[in-house]
Amino acid sequence: MFRLRRYNGKSHVHTNRIEKEKSFYDFHIHEATELYQQHGMREDAFARPTQRYNDYQSALVCLFEDGSLTGVPQLQLGLFGGP
Repeated sequence: MFRLRRYNGKSHVHTNRIEKEKSFYDFHIHEATELYQQHGMREDAFARPTQRYNDYQSALVCLFEDGSLTGVPQLQLGLFGGP
């Protein structure tokens, strides 16, 4: 398996080890990078904080947008179809 992107929730502190950036606790998007692979780390270990999503459904919409996928799913926002 090779992960190009991974959309994480606000569930843990993330640090980009190579860049030695300040750790952050926020929603974040992991990206596959050549640099991390060259250092023997997981391809998607680098991540950037984001405010583009705040739940599973909006993260899925971001995935479709970032991947230039057509037919972005119409997601049910509430448990019973309400807003």
